[in-house]
Amino acid sequence: MAESSIRIACVDDEPSVLESLKMILKIKDYEVDTYPNGSAAIAGFQKKKYDIAFVDMILPMEEGKTEKTGGIQVLKKIKEISPETEVVIVTAYASESTHADAIKLGALEYLRKPFLMDEIYELVDRGLRRRMAKAKGA
Repeated sequence: MAESSIRIACVDDEPSVLESLKMILKIKDYEVDTYPNGSAAIAGFQKKKYDIAFVDMILPMEEGKTEKTGGIQVLKKIKEISPETEVVIVTAYASESTHADAIKLGALEYLRKPFLMDEIYELVDRGLRRRMAKAKGA
């Protein structure tokens, strides 16, 4: 799989986080789309296929909404629409129970903010390896 054909979605309501993720991923020539809320991300997944998604845990489902519970909802919806997409939950508010919930629902990993470039690359590599293993039926 050529790196330039790898599509990654980033979902976060903080523009600075989206910009950081996009810059880090573009260095490797990944195709990156960003979404500021859960419903925008779900709409994007209904139109395009993504290999990997980085989804903020504390996220509004719709623009302008103050209720921020969307990360797990977005994870569930992505897995319904595109079960082969590997999802990384990103959060500054990590807890053991939310980590366990995310993994149980099919997340590849749980990434704590602030994150390092190398962590992002390692997770992309792991996600791509896991996708290939699943595709081969391993």
